[in-house]
Order: sequence, then structure tokens, then C-alpha cells
Amino acid sequence: MSGQVTTSAPTGLFNRVVSEKRQRLRKNIQILFLGLTAEEVDPIITLLRGARLSPRGQQVQSAEEFNVALSERSWDIILSPQVEGQFGAKEAAQILQRLSKDIPIIQLVPNSDSQTLLQGLKARMATVISLEEQELLLIQIRRQLEHLETRRRLRIVEAELAQTDKQCQALVSLAGLPIIYLSNDFLPIYSNPAFAELFGLDENDSGLHETLDKFTVFKDRDQLKTALEDALDSGSHKIKTELKARRIDGTNFQATFTIQSAHYMSQDCLQVMISPNNDTSEATFENIDPTTRLYDGNYLVNALEKAAHRALTGGADCSLLYIRFDNYSALQSELGVTSTDIVLSDIADLLQQKINKTHLCARLEEDVFAILFHDPSPDKAMKLADLLCTSIAQLKIDVTGTVVTTSCSIGVCSINDNAPDYIELIERARLAADEARNNGQRGNSIKLFETTAEETADIDDASITMIYDALKHDKFRILFQPIVALTSSNEGGNYEVFLRLQDNNDVEGLSPNIFLSTLDHADTNIQIDKWVIEHTFMQMAEQLKTYQRSRVFINLTASFYQDPEDLNWLADKLKAFRIPAELVVFQVSESDLSTSQVKAEQFRFGLKQLGCKFCIKHFGISENRELLRIKLKPDLIKLDGSYIQDLGSSAEADQVFAELIKNLKHADIRSIAPLVEDTRLMGKLWQVGVNYIQGYYLQPPTDEMNYDFFE
Repeated sequence: MSGQVTTSAPTGLFNRVVSEKRQRLRKNIQILFLGLTAEEVDPIITLLRGARLSPRGQQVQSAEEFNVALSERSWDIILSPQVEGQFGAKEAAQILQRLSKDIPIIQLVPNSDSQTLLQGLKARMATVISLEEQELLLIQIRRQLEHLETRRRLRIVEAELAQTDKQCQALVSLAGLPIIYLSNDFLPIYSNPAFAELFGLDENDSGLHETLDKFTVFKDRDQLKTALEDALDSGSHKIKTELKARRIDGTNFQATFTIQSAHYMSQDCLQVMISPNNDTSEATFENIDPTTRLYDGNYLVNALEKAAHRALTGGADCSLLYIRFDNYSALQSELGVTSTDIVLSDIADLLQQKINKTHLCARLEEDVFAILFHDPSPDKAMKLADLLCTSIAQLKIDVTGTVVTTSCSIGVCSINDNAPDYIELIERARLAADEARNNGQRGNSIKLFETTAEETADIDDASITMIYDALKHDKFRILFQPIVALTSSNEGGNYEVFLRLQDNNDVEGLSPNIFLSTLDHADTNIQIDKWVIEHTFMQMAEQLKTYQRSRVFINLTASFYQDPEDLNWLADKLKAFRIPAELVVFQVSESDLSTSQVKAEQFRFGLKQLGCKFCIKHFGISENRELLRIKLKPDLIKLDGSYIQDLGSSAEADQVFAELIKNLKHADIRSIAPLVEDTRLMGKLWQVGVNYIQGYYLQPPTDEMNYDFFE
């Protein structure tokens, strides 16, 4: 290699890592493995665990087992091949269709081509993938889970919408404001009692036999028709018009007709609210910020909510500009609140000069202005942001004889038919403004918000280069999280060791396991494992000098225990650092052990000869769990976090958990419950007999082994 080695990770890589590492709790997914062997299932489970998913799988081989499994719980996804003469993906799809169950099926084939894909899609498969294409399989599993979650949310929303319609109908009937609903042909559907009262109708006469124009004077009927047509064309946009209404007795009165699209009795329609007064102003003095004479935050938020709703139907795209001052706190400290208000007022005047009144300008927060830019072009929004950024920086403001300058960072967020709710829109614009400020060092910059594409993050040799660089320049560090006994114990403290890659922009550090979650880098994994072991032994040796005996749980990758030479290396390190072997527990994931059981047994035998303890972590996720427990005879078992997350969700989940702990106690194996985040679970865990607990409720990982175990 020549030239300077780049040691920083790609931006996309770090974006993905930072996003994933914040998810302390994995997402549980229920998978049916149909017609797959344990040897085929275990690599898939390992793949999903590396991708921050927590699979809970079950293997089925026949139609009878499949039907039983469907009746036992709700499943998220089905993975199955199609073997001639055997029950497989196509037969499962037929059963799902007959039962009207929405579970995506991914058909696994030896080789994927266009013809195989076409046949699978015709057979109602979600997709067809070769089992060898692991990264593609992972992407498709994630995508199908997202689609399934969207469909489930949609069904919930539809049910809630139906319930909301009923509530709206009840509220309309009780409303004091006269309301009438019209079909898209402008024929009356329903009018409330207030409408009958306003127009002098009998209690039993809703006026539905008369069209709405009959309740206006003749000369205003064309104006009413135009307003109704405009409301129908504009989607959710409100149309207001001043008309002279006519009561049934022939008397007239001036009224405001507010017309907008609505949903009534499961059909699209128009809602017309009639107010017999002339107050049509939405923006009152209460909506004005007294310092800047711009609209206030409440008015902006209401307008943004309406704009986002209009954009969902298409054809009404716009943008939100989030303008944050770079030195607001400094201005307040130097000038005081009153003088700072003068600065804000002058900048507000500048905005009103530069921005057409078509667009809405407001003071969103104390040091934040916002603009709702009613133009569909993001490029124009960015040009406006650049103009404002430059103009504000060039503005010289006279504050009691002192010339003051300031600058701002502007984040721009597009609002279109794929936009989230208005709260998320503000957050997106804020994030873009923060990024603009950081990129510009001192601000005075603009940034368009762009969603990150995590699935297409480039995880390649750059991540491996970064790992090697960290090993070479000692950029790793280890953290310790306590594992606490639920019952009284005199065995001293227990800690799990975590590895972090220290990044300049991240105080907590990044786990390198995320970089290697879907790739096979045996040499890199072994080097990382050895680094962790050696540095953990260093800290243990220092503790032993002060007569502190703490037992540590060290995680190992499959690459380490499959290399027989590593046991000899381990024995040498125990001797060199004078570490009592019984104080070291090595943890290996159940899914890793399942894929290489012979090597696992050899490694377990070697550990026993050395005197070290052995723990299976993520226990309970594979069909081989009992076989592994019997063959490997672990000293401890750390349950998969999905069991802890499911605890208390149903009587069935609690029963499965209790039975699992009972079997471990009967086999004289101590159990550890991870991911304990609050006191809610403590009673249940103690009641069923869990031996140890671990999680952020007790303490997050720290640099020192200093937890008070109440000894």
C-alpha cells in the first residue's frame, strides 16, 4: 500500500452505526422456518442478530405443524424453500390466502433468476432469493418487515378512522355551529340541529330535500357554486366566502360559509360550516410576536400542519426554512435582553423585505425564525436560504450607538406527498440547521435535510482499515457493566466486558461488532477478541493487587473458538497476568455455536481444562438450544433479550419463560436476564428464579469495575 491511509470511516457507515447503536433494545421478530433444517436456519439467525434484530423462530415441516403454528401466535415472516413433493412455500401461501392471513413469505432457492422470481411472485411470494446471498436476504427481510408493519398500522388507522367518523358524527349533531354535509354532486347528506335552528326549519325537518343554494339569496348562488367547486378541487384547503343567507321565512342575514373536504358515513364529501357573523380573520393580534411583529410559533405550527396535510394529496409541495442564530446567547450576554430584541426586530424587518407576503414568516422560538415557503421547488428554497444567510451576515445593526452583526444557520426541509407529520418536519429542519452550523464551524451556512439510506451504507474494506488502525494506534477501549445476583451471593462482583471504538465525534464510542455484522472477517475478529482479552486481564491484574476479585464475562466470536491455537494463547495470557481462571467467563452466542458444534465442544473441553467458565448468550432463539445445552454443559446461560422484552406481554409468554428457567434450574445452570431497563420486571424475574440480572436499570457500561454489589 502506498500513500497515506485514511483512518476515518465513510460518512454513511458512521451514520448507520450511530443510528443502530442507540437501539439498546433489539426489535423482536417472529419467524416461521418452513422446510428448513437447523443447519440452514442457524446462519440466518446469526445474520439477523448481527443486524440488530432479535429473531424468535420455529421450524415446521408439514401442513399440520404449519396450521398449529398459525393458531399459536402472530407471525411476522415465513422463510421457506420449495421442494418438489414436500410441503413448502407455495402450499403455505395457499393456506394463508384461505385464512386471510397477512404474513409475507420469502421463498429461498438455490439460484435466483428472472424466471424463478416470476414464478414465485405468481405464487404470491413476497420475493424470491438465493440462500447464499446473505446481504440481499437481510435487506429483503428488513423491507418485508417494514411493509408488514406499515400494513398493520394502516389497518389500525382505518379502524380508528371509522371510530373517529362515528365520534365526529356524534359531535356534529351536538355542535352549536350550523353544519351541513354535501355529496360531491352538492346534494345534502346530513345537517345538524343547529342548521335547522339557524334557518328556521321544523325540528323534524333537516332541510335535506332542499339544495344548499336555496338557503342563499338568488344573486349569491353562483358565488356559492363557485366556492363549492373550488373546495372540491383544492382537496383539504378551506374555502371561505361571504354570502347573504336566506331563512325559510324569507328573511336574510350575512354569513360566512366555510367549505372544506371531509369524510362522512364512509364517503368523501364537503363540509359547510355557516357562521352568521363577519369575523373571518384567522390571524389576530394574539398570533403576532410583539418583539418582531412576525407571526408567533403557534400560528406557524398550525399553518405547517395544514400545509403538510395538503401536500399529502400531491401538487402542493412547499418547504420549511428553520433559521437559528449562531451567537444568540452571546448577544444576550453582551447586550442584554432589551438590546437583543432590537437585533431580532431589525432582522425581522429584513425578512419581510426579502420575502414575498405569499410566504409565511414567523418567530418559532426565542432564537429561531421559520419560513413556510409556498413554492414546490427545493432549489428555490435553498436559493432563498442562501440569500437570507448572506443578507443577515452583512446586516449592520445600530444598538444604542454600537454596531452589531450576527449570522445564522438555516436548515431547509421539503414538504411533499411523502412528508411526515408537522412535528417531525420541524425536527428535520432543526437537524439540518444543526448540521449547517457544525459544517460551517461557526455557522453562517445552509443545509437541505436529506434522509439517510442505511441499507445502502458502504460497509467494505474501509471499515476493516479502520479496525486495524484502531488496533495499531490503541483507539479501542473497554467498558464494564455489572451483572447482579437477584439472591444473596458472596461470590464478589460480576461484569460483562464491552468493546468500544473511540471516535472523536462520539463520546460513548462505537461497537466494532456492528461494522462486521454481515461480513466474514475471521482474522479481524480474532485480533479484536485477543485485544479485549489482553486489556481485560491488565485491569483484572491491577484489581487483584488491591485484593479485589471480580469475575468478568468476555464475549468471543466464532472465529476465535474455532481456531485451536487460540486456547494455547489464552493459557499463556492467564499465566502471564496471573489471573485465576475461575474469574473468567467466556460468552459465545447460541447461533454461532449452532453452526459449528464440533468446534464448540472442543473449545468447551479446553476451557474446562484451563478452569475458565463458559456461558451461552442469546439463549433460546434456535431449535438447537436444548441440544447445545446438553452437549456443551455451560456453567451459565444468558437468555436472549427478546424473552425479557416479551415478559408480561401475555400469559403465554410468561409461561414459556417460567418453563425455560425451570429447565435451567433442574439442569443446575445459573441464568442471567439481560436488558433489564426498569423495576417492572424485577418481581417477575425473582419469582421465576432467575439468578442474575443485567441492564441499564442497574448501570450502563462504564470505564471502571466499581459497582456497589452490597457485599
